[in-house]
Amino acid sequence: MINHSITTLIVASIIVDTIVGYTLLFNKKSGKTIRQWYSQFTIGAYVMDIASLIIGTFIATLLTSSYYLQLLYVVLIGLIHDISFALFLNSVNTKSSKILDFFKSYAKEYGKLILFVDALMLVSTLIVSNYLLNNLSINNIIFLGIMSTYLGLLMVYSF
Repeated sequence: MINHSITTLIVASIIVDTIVGYTLLFNKKSGKTIRQWYSQFTIGAYVMDIASLIIGTFIATLLTSSYYLQLLYVVLIGLIHDISFALFLNSVNTKSSKILDFFKSYAKEYGKLILFVDALMLVSTLIVSNYLLNNLSINNIIFLGIMSTYLGLLMVYSF
């Protein structure tokens, strides 16, 4: 039985998003929209990514205390979110919104790969949260969150 705290989910989300961000930005094979995401929307992009992970994982932990069911639910929640958002984007005129227009371009560039990467990030967030919860004190978890935020902001403003 796993009872994640909101603190561990927040810190795990920051850690996962920062690691994935660095991996994508330093990878020569990453597409132009990933770089554009951070260069155009800067801290807003970073915060939206983290908030998305927090929301998805928190909902999954509210639905069950079973770790394995949380992992399953977080993938389902992510799929429902991504598919619903894609349907929304395809039903509205995105030209009047920079961010919605960006998301449409992002979906065109990456397609179904987005579903896999988002699911991987959500599952990773639960795994990291579980590790933090079982191995570190709350002070060390918060400190790790602050350090990861610092590194994440450095990443955002370096590209």
